[in-house]
Amino acid sequence: MITAAVLKERRVAAKHSDDPDLTEAERLKARLAHARDRRVPFYLSRDEFLGICRWKLRDQYSRTARLIESSSEKRIKRTTEMAFACKDKDPAFELDARLTILRLLPGVGIGVASAILALCYPKRYAPLDSGVWRALFDEDRSAFELPDYRRYLARLTELAGDVRALDPKGNWSVQLVVFFAAGDDRQPSA
Repeated sequence: MITAAVLKERRVAAKHSDDPDLTEAERLKARLAHARDRRVPFYLSRDEFLGICRWKLRDQYSRTARLIESSSEKRIKRTTEMAFACKDKDPAFELDARLTILRLLPGVGIGVASAILALCYPKRYAPLDSGVWRALFDEDRSAFELPDYRRYLARLTELAGDVRALDPKGNWSVQLVVFFAAGDDRQPSA
C-alpha cells in the first residue's frame, strides 16, 4: 500500500517532467473555477461536460461516447445545476446525493461523476481511479459504489494529511495524492 513517504518521493522524482494528464486537469479546473465564479447557480455547459468526460475516460471515451453525447445542453445544465445545488449538513449525504444525480446522465458512472465533482470542487473531491484504489487498499477493483467512494476519499484525506506533515511546503491535496499514488499505473477507470 502507498505511504506518505512514497508519495513525496514520487513527486520529487517527477518534479522536472510535465505530465499532460495533470496539465489538462489543471486547465479544466481553472476553466471550471472561472465558470463557477460567473454562473449562479453553477452548472456545466455541454462542452465543459464533454471535456471532463474525455479527460476522465481518455482512450476509452469512444466506448460510451454515443451515450454521453446523447445528453442535450439543457439536460446537462439542469442535471449538473441540481447536483451542485444539493447541500446538506451531513457531508456523506451531500456526496451521495450529488453522485446519484450526476449518474442520471446517460453514460455517467461513478468514475465520471467523481471526476465532475473533483474538477468543479477540487478542494473537496478527487477522481475515482482503480489504479489508485489498488495503491491505497492493495485490492484490485473494477466496479465501485457510493460507500467505496466515501472510503476512498477518507483514505486520500488521511494520506494528504500524512504527506503534508512530511512535506509542509508541498501544498498537498487529495488530488495530488491521487496523481502520485497512481504512479505509472494511471489509466481510465471506474
